[in-house]
Amino acid sequence: METSDTKAARTRRRILDVAAQELAEHGYGGASLRRTAAAADLKVGSLYFHFQTKDDLVAATLVDGVESARTGLLAAIEAVPHDAPPTERLRAAVVGHLDTLHASDARAASVVRMVETLPPDLRAAHVTHERRFARVWLDELQRGQAAGVVRTDIPVRVLRDLLVGALNSTSTTSPAANKRLDDIADAALRLLAPVSPSA
Repeated sequence: METSDTKAARTRRRILDVAAQELAEHGYGGASLRRTAAAADLKVGSLYFHFQTKDDLVAATLVDGVESARTGLLAAIEAVPHDAPPTERLRAAVVGHLDTLHASDARAASVVRMVETLPPDLRAAHVTHERRFARVWLDELQRGQAAGVVRTDIPVRVLRDLLVGALNSTSTTSPAANKRLDDIADAALRLLAPVSPSA
């Protein structure tokens, strides 16, 4: 028999999944609790049992999205054999980032689409989670620089922000979009590669 805790956890997971899709499609300002509740097969009052306000739901969706992206990124990196060439680890990070961003559950995409439109208090609360994600990329780029496969003529934090921004810009709400993720990964690696002296 299913316990009430298990049922509540499953309902919460369903709400977060639906909220991610709603926020990915409509952003912070356009997101509707009524649509979210309906899509989760709940009454609006039941939604408030799990999240007291819209901002509570948005904050939880943001944390869920960033943590799922960070988990996906780390899993992709950790799947690379220890004896693989350094470029393989870097490629795995880029592909892992793109795969998570373009996953069908919209969790990471919802963060990318709305983070800049958040009210200041929500934005400030979200920064801690963004930094945890950004730290993974910073570590990988520094590792790549030490291995000689990532350029050093650009400050590493600037390089990270440019890379993450470029990868995130490939996110789209259009299901018909032709996402050539392998081509994007190839281009990202070329941009990260050290510049030859003759160039």
